[in-house]
Amino acid sequence: MFGLGDLQIVAALAGCLGITLFGVVYGSVNWNRGSDPRREEALMRARRRSRARRRRIAEERQ
Repeated sequence: MFGLGDLQIVAALAGCLGITLFGVVYGSVNWNRGSDPRREEALMRARRRSRARRRRIAEERQ
């Protein structure tokens, strides 16, 4: 079978081809997907809150 000596080699080849195909399909589907401004703002608020929380904890420990 195409000079492949073992079933494990066939499985590895099929896995590599499958992962490559998945990557190509996933990339083409998400190619021009823009960012969601609401999600970006929510992430920035969460970062600010956690930064302020870390500062408060550090001040309390001193």
